Amino acid sequence: MSYADYVKHYFTMPDCILFLLLAMVLLAVVYGIFFVFANKTFEGELKIQHEFFSLSERFYELIFSGGSIIGFMAVYYLINRFVTSGAFYEFWSDYKDYLLLVFMIISILVNTFCDHVLVRLKRLDKSEMASIRLTGMLYMIIIFCYIKFIYEDNNYDMFITYFLTLMIGRFVYFDASFKDFLECMKQAARNIPIMLIALAFLGILCLRGYSTDYLLKHNGVITNIFFCHLYIVVAIFILHFAVNVYFNNRKPKSANKRQSPHKKRPSCY
Repeated sequence: MSYADYVKHYFTMPDCILFLLLAMVLLAVVYGIFFVFANKTFEGELKIQHEFFSLSERFYELIFSGGSIIGFMAVYYLINRFVTSGAFYEFWSDYKDYLLLVFMIISILVNTFCDHVLVRLKRLDKSEMASIRLTGMLYMIIIFCYIKFIYEDNNYDMFITYFLTLMIGRFVYFDASFKDFLECMKQAARNIPIMLIALAFLGILCLRGYSTDYLLKHNGVITNIFFCHLYIVVAIFILHFAVNVYFNNRKPKSANKRQSPHKKRPSCY
């Protein structure tokens, strides 16, 4: 199979549109879960909106950070698969271990582009952003465990080791106290329900893709998971603006309904 045929398979009609529609439907379900949680937890339109968008943006960042890492791994896999001769092949064979580091840096830049340009995350401060990215590490570890022990593919062991080393270095600082580390871990633990929702989202897409042969096993699990993330990102880009329009036109509740001063956000998020 040539590279052109390999890529063309993912954009065949109507499978491509149907897969995107499924991603949009699942994202709408995620929005529904977040809205019900925010509506039951807080009173007052502004507080409900803030909680809803805070949960949504943490979900976005989890997908952006995971997708950017999966993306650079997919590129590495495709180069190894399709570049088998020529000058670039010789260059790649000599320096591919160093280029992995370059890919990691590019993935961080792509992550930054997604959450600052593609969909601007306005409601997460630096500590919340760091905590959701730390949760993203666990998200990626679970995906790697699926590849290693359920999919039973040992071809990605180097990726796993390299990823863990670099990501730990990304979040661990020499001047960080143990107290700071525990606080960051505590905040990251609150994002576990969002991570489980993201994994269920990804799992449903993969299940649908493999059952319909839209995702082909011989194309590589990394590439398939990357395309699932890509569809989720496109769905986020489309529906995020629709949700903003909805809340901008949503009529506020009666002014007599105010949040109880003792009603706080539960610790599950």
